[in-house]
Parts: sequence; structure tokens; C-alpha cells
Amino acid sequence: MKGLHSAFPNKQVNITSQSKDENLNVLLVNDDQDPGSYYLYNRKTGSVHFLVSRMAWLKPTDMSPMKPIQFTSRDGLTIHAYITIPKDSDGGKLPLIVNPHGGPFGIRDVWGYNPEHQFFASRGYATVQVNFRGSGGYGRKFEQAGYGGKWGAEMQNDLTDAVEHLVKEGITDADNVCIYGASYGGYATMAGLTFTPDLYTCGINYVGVTDVGLLFTSMPKHWESARELMKIQIGDPDDKALMARMSPLAHVDKIKVPLMIVQGARDPRVVKQHATDLRDELESLGVKLSDDEWIMKKNEGHGFRKEENKIELYTKMEKILAKHLN
Repeated sequence: MKGLHSAFPNKQVNITSQSKDENLNVLLVNDDQDPGSYYLYNRKTGSVHFLVSRMAWLKPTDMSPMKPIQFTSRDGLTIHAYITIPKDSDGGKLPLIVNPHGGPFGIRDVWGYNPEHQFFASRGYATVQVNFRGSGGYGRKFEQAGYGGKWGAEMQNDLTDAVEHLVKEGITDADNVCIYGASYGGYATMAGLTFTPDLYTCGINYVGVTDVGLLFTSMPKHWESARELMKIQIGDPDDKALMARMSPLAHVDKIKVPLMIVQGARDPRVVKQHATDLRDELESLGVKLSDDEWIMKKNEGHGFRKEENKIELYTKMEKILAKHLN
């Protein structure tokens, strides 16, 4: 592989499949501005032949770069992140989208081509992905630093600290930041709006957890073997005070900014009750979501798969962001 990296400088090179004798290998070669191309690599001869591009209609030179950054959290941890800056911008005072990853434990964001972030960049938004404590790839100690009741607390603080770091660096303004995430990232979105209500100007919750206790009581049968591990990682569901403290649903009255909620009615992981309870609680406080702010698709699960639903999602998301970010 060392020779291949020399042949494709500053590119990611991954083997996606290979022959039984491991001589012929299909390579995916990409980077942060290029979704990639496939090549056939012959180990014996060392030859590499181009096969096909993944998105030949895109020009890498039109795409925006992603760069790694790091900062120190309020309690002294080194936190790594990636930021995508719109092409040809001066990189200063940009509207910012904080995009926390799902999982959250053992999962991490990586450098590379991200179609969502290219979409955002094409509209003038910077996007930051934070590998907050609990993320994978930084050792056991760092991952376990997110265990045991850290949802909405230390893990969320890392996102808050990222925003404050980027404001200090002049990349964005404190009043021009939106948070958007899916699954745990949706939870982090809601935690951001409820636990740090003055930090964000809008939020987009995509299949996100709002009631941590419900995550346990609605657990699908095939997850039962993971219940004890989830108790260690997230917290004891019998501790009602902890569940309430971590659950954004119990703090909806703190929300000050516009919110978009996106949910699949057939989601087995984050059941639709997370979204409907949130909507109902908002309505009880006099906040009625518009058609652009509420998407519930009966034929979708944990993330949208159907093209027409994806088009609707990003069309409405674009409108929400344009309305609330400058």
C-alpha cells in the first residue's frame, strides 16, 4: 500500500474488494474534494488501471476543502474536529453549522468527501464535525470519558467549546450558528437548544433521541443483549432523575430558537414517539411547527432512503438555514 499512496499523493486509498488469491484488488481513491474513482490494482505486476469515477459530473476543483482542527476543552482534553470552509471564501465570519455525528460511542468523523457538507458549502455555510469525548479512534480512555451520564453534559460541552473556539478564531459569529444532527447527533441538537439555549440560532433534529428513558423502554428485541452495556455507557434507566436531567424533552420550555424535526415513522431505534412527544410539548407551549419544520414519513426508518423524501428533506432544510443563518 505504501507504493500506492505514493502513486496517489494526498489521497485516501482503500481496498474495497479483491480476488480470492488477493492479487487483483479494486481500489477507491478519493479526498475531501473528490468523491473518488475506482481502480484495478494488480499486486504481482504493480499495474493500476482506472475503472470508473463515482460522480464523474462533479469537478473536484469546484468542491470545498475540509481541514482538521483541534482545541482544548474546558476540562483540559484535546478535542479534534474537521471544518469544511466554502471554496473561495476568506474563511472568516461565516455562518456555521455544527454537525455532531451519531452513535455516539466508538464512532468518529473522518477527513474525506462529505456530500452534505459540500451542499452546505455551496450555499455559503461552514460546517464543523467534532469528535467529542466518547468518539472512537482516540483510544479507550477518550471513548470511556463519555460513559456514565455524560449525555447533555461533558459530551455536549465539547460541542459548545468548539463553537466558542471558532468564534474566538474569527471563523464565525456567536449569533450565526445552527446545529444539525441525526440519531445521537439529533439528541445533541436538542441538548444544544435546551441546555445552551443562547448558543444557537436554529436547530435541525433528524431522527434524534429526545427522551433518554424511552430509548431504553422502546428498545428492539435484538438490542436486548446490549442493554447492560448501554447502561454503562449512557446511564441507569432506573435513575429517573438522571433520565430527566439528560432528556431534552423535559426541558423544552428552554428552547428559544426555530427548530426543524425530521422523523421516520418506522424507525426501530429512535421510535417516532421521540418526535411526536417533542412536537406535542412544543404545541402545549404555544409553538406550532410549520410544514417546513415538521417532516414525518410513514415509509421511512432510521434515516431517509427514498429519493423523493431526501429531496424534500434537503429542500426544506435549505429554506430553514437560509431563513435563520446570515
